[in-house]
Amino acid sequence: MALKFRSGADAVGDYQFNKHVIHHLFCKTCGILSFARGKTREGNEGTAINVRCLNGVDALKVTQFDGRSL
Repeated sequence: MALKFRSGADAVGDYQFNKHVIHHLFCKTCGILSFARGKTREGNEGTAINVRCLNGVDALKVTQFDGRSL
């Protein structure tokens, strides 16, 4: 699945920290982190979307993820 801006790309800020491999993109108006994009450790492109920004998503099954133990 591809993620494309349909409008408003100029209203999105980009924040990077640590190794600067992931772009944390946020709304310059309200500050919500809407999504992030970057490369995995294997070098594959990836995007993480904050589902709270999507219309029509009422409930999700939560899967715990322990990133510290990777």
